[in-house]
Amino acid sequence: MQSVKTFCSSTEQAISSCYQTQDSENKADTSKKLDRETLVSWLFLVGSLIFVLDGILENIQGVSFSSILHLSASVLFTVGSVLFIPHNSQQR
Repeated sequence: MQSVKTFCSSTEQAISSCYQTQDSENKADTSKKLDRETLVSWLFLVGSLIFVLDGILENIQGVSFSSILHLSASVLFTVGSVLFIPHNSQQR
């Protein structure tokens, strides 16, 4: 009977150790994923700001319906890019 208890306790310890290892691996994977998402979001924002600059320069050359539409679309695109940047509350 003692050997069964010993086997059960060692098995429980092994299972517990396995779950702890998986949890730490999942946290590391999540951290890497969030770091990548943050980088991609910031690059997307920089690209959007360059799009806004292009719209402004187009309006400086001459205002037309097309140039106003270009500037409006680029500003909306930039606002959308800002909203996709992960917040600190999502990283926990």
